[in-house]
Amino acid sequence: MNIFCELALSFIKIGFFGFGGGFAMIPLMQSVAVHQTGWLSPSQFGAAIALGQVTPGPVAISATFIGYKVAGLAGAVVATAAIFAPSLLCMYLLEKFYLKVRGKEITQAIMHGVLPVVAAIILIAAISLCRQSTHSVWQAGVIAAVAALAISRRVSYGLLVAGSMTVGIVMAFICR
Repeated sequence: MNIFCELALSFIKIGFFGFGGGFAMIPLMQSVAVHQTGWLSPSQFGAAIALGQVTPGPVAISATFIGYKVAGLAGAVVATAAIFAPSLLCMYLLEKFYLKVRGKEITQAIMHGVLPVVAAIILIAAISLCRQSTHSVWQAGVIAAVAALAISRRVSYGLLVAGSMTVGIVMAFICR
């Protein structure tokens, strides 16, 4: 199969089944990009997700990085368009349908049933990324500190990223 068709089909599937937003897509992207196709190594996938986090926009933009690694600029365009196409279609349909049924009891029940699944999927993705990105004790400490500060919401996410980068640079020089 043509690599562009494979990218498009893979990311359309991820876009359709990544219910719950970008973080819920991470395990699906990892399964496709690392385990099924071998397009990326686990560390490259971790870098793709990190890049998606430091750039403006949704986590799904990591698809752009993956597409670029697989097939250059054209691959980036195909992967990006494919991962966002299902969301755009769903938003169009929701605008036409959901606004009419959002107040109904069955709709609320469905949404309340789905939320715990989405939370679990996000937690699984976080644990998986933590395992891949932790290579030393100091990194585990940074992860714990950032998680605690982010959960308490006492420090802005921008400062957490900047602080983590600073610690990484300092530790790179110390651990030489």
